Amino acid sequence: MSARQNGFSLLEVLVAFSVLALAVGVLLRVFGGSVKLAGVADDYTQATILAESLLAGAGVEEPLKPGQSEGSFADRFHWTLNVAPYQPESIGTVLDQLPVQPYQVQINVAWGDADEARSISLTTLRLLPAVSSGLRPSPLSPPGSRGAGVSPQPGMGDIGDEE
Repeated sequence: MSARQNGFSLLEVLVAFSVLALAVGVLLRVFGGSVKLAGVADDYTQATILAESLLAGAGVEEPLKPGQSEGSFADRFHWTLNVAPYQPESIGTVLDQLPVQPYQVQINVAWGDADEARSISLTTLRLLPAVSSGLRPSPLSPPGSRGAGVSPQPGMGDIGDEE
């Protein structure tokens, strides 16, 4: 008499565990990759906030002048700020007639090691008063005004100077 078995054989159980182990390994790799991507996205967010903050502060604490400055933030992010007069090719000499001078301000923020170096770059334009003939436009003068609202350079007859 052959008795019929109810249940799984040892071979079937081993095959089921092997398939389960492969599936768990793939799932862990997928979740591990998404955690790494979330960290990279967080780094990009922090770098963008830092770059926007530096662009917003450019020319506020100290006058904007052509050149390059650099620094670091939290010992992870290294930034470089480049300021240069903006010279578009299509406008030509029109910029010489304006009471303002456009400057291109570019910030580069880099982080990561040599294997996984990452960076972002933001660029904007800033308008500064054009200096000519010893007079500079007052910040309160309306655009296009002639003479009105123009103040002499400091120390040249400003109100409050005593002689």
